[in-house]
Amino acid sequence: MSKICLNMIVKNESRIIERLMLSVLPIIDSYCICDTGSTDDTVELIETFFKKHNIPGKIVKELFKDFGYNRTFALNACVGLDNADYLLLMDADMKLRINPDLSVDEFKKSLTKDAYYLFQGSDVFYYKNVRILKNNPDYSYWGVTHEYVKTTPETIYDEIEKSQVFIDDIGDGGAKTDKFERDIRLLLKGLEENPNNERYTFYLANSYMNSFQYEKAIERYKERVKLGSWFEEVWHSYYSMGKCYQELGDMANAINSWMEAYQFYPNRIENLYLITNYYRCNNKNVLAYSFYEMARPELLKNNVQNFLFLEKDVYDYKLDYEFSIIAYYRNPNNLDVIQSCMKVLSHPNTPTNIATNVLSNYKFYVPRLKDFESKNIDLQVLHSIGKTMNIDSNFVSSTPSICIDPNNKNRLIINLRYVNYKINEKGEYINQSNIITKNVISCIDMNKKSWKLDTEFELKYNKAYDNLYVGLEDIRIMGHKSKLYFNANRGLEYSKMVIEHGIINLKSRSTLSNILEIDGQQTIEKNWVIFENANRELNMIYGWYPLRIGNVINHPDSKIDNKKNPVMKLVISHEYQTPNFFRWLRGSTNGQRIGDEIWFICHLVSYEDRRYYYHIFVALDSKTMELKRYSRIFTFEKEKVEYTLGFVYLDQSNEILIGYSVMDRETKYITITKDKLEELFIQN
Repeated sequence: MSKICLNMIVKNESRIIERLMLSVLPIIDSYCICDTGSTDDTVELIETFFKKHNIPGKIVKELFKDFGYNRTFALNACVGLDNADYLLLMDADMKLRINPDLSVDEFKKSLTKDAYYLFQGSDVFYYKNVRILKNNPDYSYWGVTHEYVKTTPETIYDEIEKSQVFIDDIGDGGAKTDKFERDIRLLLKGLEENPNNERYTFYLANSYMNSFQYEKAIERYKERVKLGSWFEEVWHSYYSMGKCYQELGDMANAINSWMEAYQFYPNRIENLYLITNYYRCNNKNVLAYSFYEMARPELLKNNVQNFLFLEKDVYDYKLDYEFSIIAYYRNPNNLDVIQSCMKVLSHPNTPTNIATNVLSNYKFYVPRLKDFESKNIDLQVLHSIGKTMNIDSNFVSSTPSICIDPNNKNRLIINLRYVNYKINEKGEYINQSNIITKNVISCIDMNKKSWKLDTEFELKYNKAYDNLYVGLEDIRIMGHKSKLYFNANRGLEYSKMVIEHGIINLKSRSTLSNILEIDGQQTIEKNWVIFENANRELNMIYGWYPLRIGNVINHPDSKIDNKKNPVMKLVISHEYQTPNFFRWLRGSTNGQRIGDEIWFICHLVSYEDRRYYYHIFVALDSKTMELKRYSRIFTFEKEKVEYTLGFVYLDQSNEILIGYSVMDRETKYITITKDKLEELFIQN
């Protein structure tokens, strides 16, 4: 197994050096560091740290001349050192990010080549650089600054996957205060000694741009373009030249430079993004669309990892975000704008303001589930539910919950909620002195083609908790091991809501239930949903970002509430990471087993001039309970307020039956074939 030695140069890095050392500690076996003239306690900190952690090594000293010289000095100091088959080349203002699942021993055993590229930068801007190097006296650094490793012709290179080891290039080192001025000085001197050197010319232009000397930067970028050679630096010179013109307010030359970059190397599209963004921001959406369409083929390829100074966010979400706006004004080829919206919403690096703006615009593109309706089953009997119950005319039927009878697969059980409040056209609630819910349970015989209402009754419940809120809100029913389970929202007082969980006894027409608690209880707790996993165990989902799954147990403190009823507790047993936009998801329905998956419908709300409700199918793996896939966000009818509490899978007809409400005052049912719903799911 190869041994790895940390090799670097330092000067006055006491403020940050421990961060670097902690990050490399799991992977190094020794250290050899060159101090170039520290006047603080950097050297003492390094020696103390590695002594504490039993890492052997040494510090050598050599005053700073230039980066190529001093880094070569540090390399040479490693020759003949024990525990130093390979050198890990780092800077003090970096941090090594090692995948927690990586076996360090296996990683070291895999090192057989001469030199390895690691990716460095940030999650949105990165490039590859030689950072692991065989300890070979023939290797050196070249360049006064922005130096690179100079190897021998027979050197064999390889690349470490970004997901395994990555360098966070934080850039807050002690030698960075005058970085650009220092680099300009070193590079000008380097060009005196090596006129027309391509690398020096390129990085001199970069240093001028980074120090806001845009006219000088433009001249040096023009020189670099004329020198030719490495296409990445030439492309980047055109691209950066355009940025300089943009800073100077000369958009004609900026766009010309970006177009020259595209002409020179059309595989990179950060330049096309800037043109698209410029025209979109200036309401020239025909032009914006045209440049987006030029960029789209490369965007779909997603073959970007090896680009120099990659601006990954352009490919990850920025161009798709532009299209999510442009498409409202211009989309003659009917490109898939919903796919772009979902890509922006799901990416982990999308800023919150961009994600919320995409959700706000989504109303213009959102698909209607109503358009997929199959209409193979006569649902008329479902619309007659509650008609015999003599419910007070002040109440309106709202959202139904649905499940298959756990003791009779040919019988459907529906809980239909009636409410005494209304929602006006502005989305505002118009409440009575008490907010009252009545629940009607109905049993539907599905044996024949024409379904039949068997029985219905108003559900009895524990009234001890009634106050401002009367009744059980948003009951979600589910069959499990011959019993009918439910979750409901229970309002205890104004702005305090909890979950009530238990069993509905169809014979006594009543509930047997308890209030639930969870560690870290919030004042408002709603939308916990239940499901049965592959082992037929009952589980409950508390939240979706991260996905938090638990089990209900007797309270460990045998807690009794103020109504003298036992309190139960939800204990989280599983936690999984989920996409970025899942932070807005709330549970709507309980889980339904379909094949080897458990399907849920969740909802999310865009808060604008009013609330806009959206929905999404989420599928978990029935064995691991991890997120497996999810659908595009949809509505039922494109109404502003829609809600669902349940659906069932009818396996004989391969259809999904969903109950939902519109504006909390109209009860609706819809059937869609599973095959049609599959078209909604995101294809990875």
